[in-house]
Amino acid sequence: MHETSMRRILSTTAMLSVVFTLAGCEAPESKPITTMQHHTGPQPAAPEMASAEPAAAVTPVETKPAADSTPTAVVEAVSIPSPGAKERSAAALKVHPDDFLAHVAVLADDNLGGRGIGSRGIDQAAAYIAGQYALIGAQPGGDNGTYFQEFDVALGGKLTDEHNFAVDGISMPIARGTDYIPFGFSGGDSFDGEVAFVGYGIVNPEENHDDYAGIDVTDKVVLMLRREPPSWGGPGQTTRKATFRNKVYTAKEKGAAAVLIVNRHDDNVEDRLMRFRAQRSDFGIPSFHITQEMASALLAAGGSDAQASLQAAADEGQNVSRVLAGIRMSGDSGVQKSYTRERNVIGIIPGDGPLSHEFVVIGGHYDHLGKAPTSMMLRSDRSDNTPRIHNGADDNASGTAGIIESGRILAARRPLKRSVMLIAFTAEEVGLLGSKHYVENPTVPLEDTVAMINMDMIGRFDEDGQTLQVFGTKAAEEFETMIARHVSDAGMVLRGSESASGPSDHSPFYEKKIPSVHVFTGLHGDYHRPNDDVDKVNAEGGARVTDVVAAIAYDISERDDRVTYNEVKARAQVSGRRSGVVMGIMPGYADNNVGMAIDGVSSGGPAEKAGMQTGDVITRIGDAKIANIQDYMAALRNNKPGDVVKVTVRRGDSDVIIDVKLGGR
Repeated sequence: MHETSMRRILSTTAMLSVVFTLAGCEAPESKPITTMQHHTGPQPAAPEMASAEPAAAVTPVETKPAADSTPTAVVEAVSIPSPGAKERSAAALKVHPDDFLAHVAVLADDNLGGRGIGSRGIDQAAAYIAGQYALIGAQPGGDNGTYFQEFDVALGGKLTDEHNFAVDGISMPIARGTDYIPFGFSGGDSFDGEVAFVGYGIVNPEENHDDYAGIDVTDKVVLMLRREPPSWGGPGQTTRKATFRNKVYTAKEKGAAAVLIVNRHDDNVEDRLMRFRAQRSDFGIPSFHITQEMASALLAAGGSDAQASLQAAADEGQNVSRVLAGIRMSGDSGVQKSYTRERNVIGIIPGDGPLSHEFVVIGGHYDHLGKAPTSMMLRSDRSDNTPRIHNGADDNASGTAGIIESGRILAARRPLKRSVMLIAFTAEEVGLLGSKHYVENPTVPLEDTVAMINMDMIGRFDEDGQTLQVFGTKAAEEFETMIARHVSDAGMVLRGSESASGPSDHSPFYEKKIPSVHVFTGLHGDYHRPNDDVDKVNAEGGARVTDVVAAIAYDISERDDRVTYNEVKARAQVSGRRSGVVMGIMPGYADNNVGMAIDGVSSGGPAEKAGMQTGDVITRIGDAKIANIQDYMAALRNNKPGDVVKVTVRRGDSDVIIDVKLGGR
């Protein structure tokens, strides 16, 4: 292994040992770190260390405690020598593949558990990144003189021991986990009401089917069959009407107090409750999965036919909805929202001279998916429910390695005209929360940020095609020529996209009219799968891509004039995906007490044409109240391109009603 890489791994091992020790637990045994074959060409010298310089320190980080432990501060005063300022020749300023891979190997190690938000592993990753910033001489750029910018992120609901669930009118004892379980999307409000059976709980004009015809379910607890009549979707298929979202939101719109869903009676299918899986946002109404035994007890006690008979009639198109006489339910879901303290990791390589107050940002996310069933990540594989670590070597340990190594190169090229800010963002995988938080709470004036370069998935460079993808080649007037030149100088072929709009951490910067690009080596079959691991990373390719990013950042830094923002018209990337309609906004995922914030409005899209603005908060679409992204998607689920919807937004202290004509895909 390259000598520099070995020093970094040794410093990392010590750092993680401190993390575990101060957290009050033993460090797990590390697995061997896989490395690629040594680079056989000339090896760049490591940055010389100035032994007389004071050591930098990594500031304490609060890691996530185990469920039965007390929060503990960790990572105190991990001293790492800073690099000296001795000049090195530009020819030596290249990233060595072993150095690149060493970072990826640490961040994508099983011991970090996939770097999921709310985990110890992501705190350990943050500590490692901060240590590397100190090692290359980057100054703390976070809060209160630290490398960290902290904020709270919703983890979603968690089951609590304190909950109520009572059924009047049946003698069957009811227990959570045996007879019912809340859904992860369940709201936490209390409920109390009569129980009504509503067939499949679907309104489908195309099938002349309305389970709510002739029955008022206002303030009632509605019991419904799972899925839909089999004839609608064909063998083994279902339509959108069968989704939990459609069923629960339809019940909510009809005024129901709570929702119970029971499995259909199907031949050779065991009746089992689903596992509780927390979701970051809820559907706003208590919702439960119940057993067929419990459903049968409710139906029988309420004077109704058996479930099998009702199901058969509903499958033939009959309306079987009815109030279950004498049956009443009350309680709450026992689901409470939980939050975690997350952190962006920020380092600054200071510039010199009159432009040093301006910044070039090099960023990318360091979080990933943690430990989860593969079936939760891929629609094509619903049978695999075994939780597995998703190490995210390419997504995005590779980009994080690129941040560190490009920072090392630029630190060694000082003096710089402009400062360089290195930001490893957290919570990208749950809605770009880290980058969105930064642009709303910048640690330096946002108007002094001249450009942003985002590295997200740079670890699978195609050596055969030699193609590098860059989104945002026209996000600044100077970018097209500049980027093409640096990519060509590296012996690569540029596959450019003019627009900088896209679902990664450059987008919030571009929405703030900061020239931004996303550097990317392409999707692959391991995306969001457990086998996105270190052994599949192209370290030499990743090192070359990082060299290109460092060269572009240096070019931007050393210009006399700032690069010039250019607005590229492009439609939104996320908006009512299931219904195939486009509003032309970037929805906000962060919780607030008003509605769903608009983090960006696509130039030339339906929302902009109608007069919606970035910063507006959607509170209603039609009659539907909007509190989060789930409500927003559900409100558009039955619309089609060309429909005009009334959107109520909170703008400042006023409510504004806007007619938006939806676009299509």
